[in-house]
Amino acid sequence: MNSHVTAPHRVLVTGGAGEMGAYACRILAEASEISQVVIGDRDEEKAAKLAVDLGPKTRALALDISDADALSDALETVDIVLNCAGPFYRFGREVLSAAIAAGTDYLDICDDWEPTLEMLELDDAARAGGVTAVIGMGASPGTSNLLAVLAMDECDAVEKVYTSWRASAAHFPKAHQGKEFADATAAIEHWVHNCTEPIKFWRDGELVDGYGLEEMTLTYPGVGTDPVWICGHPEPLTLPRVRPEVRESLNVMSARRGLMEAIGGIALRVRAGELDVRQASEALLRSPNVAGRAAGPSPSLPSNIFAIAEGTKDGRRVRVGAQAVVQPEGNMGEMTGIPLAVAALMAARGQVSKPGVHGPEGAIDPKTFFHDLAQYAAEPPAPGAPVYEVVTETID
Repeated sequence: MNSHVTAPHRVLVTGGAGEMGAYACRILAEASEISQVVIGDRDEEKAAKLAVDLGPKTRALALDISDADALSDALETVDIVLNCAGPFYRFGREVLSAAIAAGTDYLDICDDWEPTLEMLELDDAARAGGVTAVIGMGASPGTSNLLAVLAMDECDAVEKVYTSWRASAAHFPKAHQGKEFADATAAIEHWVHNCTEPIKFWRDGELVDGYGLEEMTLTYPGVGTDPVWICGHPEPLTLPRVRPEVRESLNVMSARRGLMEAIGGIALRVRAGELDVRQASEALLRSPNVAGRAAGPSPSLPSNIFAIAEGTKDGRRVRVGAQAVVQPEGNMGEMTGIPLAVAALMAARGQVSKPGVHGPEGAIDPKTFFHDLAQYAAEPPAPGAPVYEVVTETID
């Protein structure tokens, strides 16, 4: 189906009844740009309940994305697909390939570096099919990439770009009643995987192999300097595609030191073959002194997602920080699903229309995005009020 038609659009959300997909469905169901939201999920009962809750513009669809024929049939009836069904290392390339074959525009929330590289390989096929695909359009990656664009745009030439997010034991699952420790969730296992397994990132102007948790320091203009730790994420792989002069691109975590020392010790046990990722996740949830004051002082760097670019401007070396000052807060579902929905609505309005496979920075205007995202904050901004900050300082 030709995805570049006039609004209103029909949208399929795979994994639509899940934590992140459900937030995206809710935003889309209330938008005038959308005529129908198809909530595709393996859990048909859960999808049906959500459809009833969201109203007549939604319908539930029992959909297992591993069923290639069913996925193809679903994609033929919509203009845009939002892929919220993981794991992306298994299904990312599959769903994107099916969307390209159907001529359906595509957005997802992939935050794994491995399938990011696999999906970027489909760029030529997407261009040939006239399909616009935006991968990694959640919080980090997603919001983080677009903050990086705001920071890099203040530089004539960019040498380094960093995206950062706060790692916190406060986000760990709680133990069920009668149990001393919580069970490891998919989110915890995913984080432990990114911290303990080999990763790729951008250094010295090329893609290199390494491990996460390498410690370094980062300075946010006007705020301060703190230690941060490298994480395996998609941002470092896609940002140099829009600024090829970048020599270093890293995704990093700020955190209390106790938490990072705990995960660092566990990572050594994984790399020695003593633990697998699930066992490592359980060990982390049992670690003492990973939260609150017992884990050390809170980082002074911004608590929200932020980006920093270092480069030159008018012949001077500069450091530029960027962060949103008005945005939706809450759980990971809100922080991920709402940015995805905002980008999808931009696509439905024709504001994201660039055939090929892109990171968010390759297809989405950040100023429009952050203006639209701010409208979903608990307290939307007054007209004309700033919704993001960009701060520049000269580097000696």
